[in-house]
Amino acid sequence: MAKKSARSCRVHLIEYSVMPSRFFLPAPVSPAVKAEQIRLLYHQGLTIQLLGILTGVVAVLMLRDVASHFHLFLWFLAHLAISLVRLALTTRFNRHPPDEAEIIKRWGWLYVVGTAISGVVWAALSLFYDATWPLPYQIMLFVIYTGITAGTFTTNASYFPAFPSFYMLPVGALAYVTLTNDQTGSTALGMLLCIYIVLLYVTALRFNNRLSVSLALRFENERLVEELAESNRKLRYLADIDELTGIANRRFMDAALEREWNRHRNDQRPLSLLFIDLDYFKQYNDTYGHTAGDRCLIRFAGLLRAQAEQVGELVARFGGEEFAVILPETDRQQAIEHAEAIRVELESLAIPHHSSGIAEIVTASIGVSTLIPQGDCCIAQFRQATDRALYQAKHGGRNRVVWLPCADKLMACRICNNPDDNADHTKTPSH
Repeated sequence: MAKKSARSCRVHLIEYSVMPSRFFLPAPVSPAVKAEQIRLLYHQGLTIQLLGILTGVVAVLMLRDVASHFHLFLWFLAHLAISLVRLALTTRFNRHPPDEAEIIKRWGWLYVVGTAISGVVWAALSLFYDATWPLPYQIMLFVIYTGITAGTFTTNASYFPAFPSFYMLPVGALAYVTLTNDQTGSTALGMLLCIYIVLLYVTALRFNNRLSVSLALRFENERLVEELAESNRKLRYLADIDELTGIANRRFMDAALEREWNRHRNDQRPLSLLFIDLDYFKQYNDTYGHTAGDRCLIRFAGLLRAQAEQVGELVARFGGEEFAVILPETDRQQAIEHAEAIRVELESLAIPHHSSGIAEIVTASIGVSTLIPQGDCCIAQFRQATDRALYQAKHGGRNRVVWLPCADKLMACRICNNPDDNADHTKTPSH
């Protein structure tokens, strides 16, 4: 949807660039860009409205010597009232900004109505103008008008309808007053104001179009960044997950084992590792086919995942019919019981395997090792001990659990074992 919206926006901009309307109408934009333009309008509106009130005070003080005090007072009350209402609406929008594009659009038109009313109030100030005023006062009035239009340019032009609705009324009213005045030079001054109106419109239109393009590019870049981040997350997931079974692969398991090793070495807690091999699985594939073999692996991976209840416990597939389980904060007895539960649960699935050398169903041999990592231990020796346990399980009759300590005399590892019990532990099924 985002790609389609961005493509549609680019098509509209291309069509707009060749249309005559581009000289007097803003470029079409997406709802997201329009919503952001309105947010910018309200975000900057607080400052503009406060400055508008201050400018009204300055106008009254500067014109008090040449205009009716009563009329100036009425004008200022009207100006202050509409400014305070707009200030309250702007504050409300900024404190509780809506999220829906349609609601934001309505807020945008509310702002346009507010600027139009403010424009009417400022246009009323031109009624005080008299060509007989001393020149400094005439200059003051023109400075006030050019100041309010220039001051609101960057804010109101961000949402294009807001700017013409504000500046055209006061500047147009002043241009009309000067054009209809009989004083020398008034016609030329009125013409200059008309040119000023056109220049402001064209400049605001170009500013708005460039802002629209910038916002569209920003949203497009944000979308591309999100897509790239999502692609990277998927790639990392695919790099760490076994495609067939959906559990972790060897790469992820190696990294997880290193993390758990370091954590258990710091906490001095027991860490256990299981290596699992499905018995006579090559014969299973030869007899039932690789599709059936894949289904068997998937079922066994689901069994392992269901058994993994502890926080940090990880099941992984090494490849083929080989699996591993990391058991954090698990001592020898707990690890043996966990391995035996896996073996028994697999038997309960009763997956037929008539080519097995030990049973008529799929079974597994499991090697287990446990230790509390010490500073001079290494993960490779821990894994070697687990691998030796698996070797003994396979060559000792299969379909059994064998636990071995890290037997390397050079390794100062403390084994989770009773001090007087250094014998291998083998658990086989009862028949």
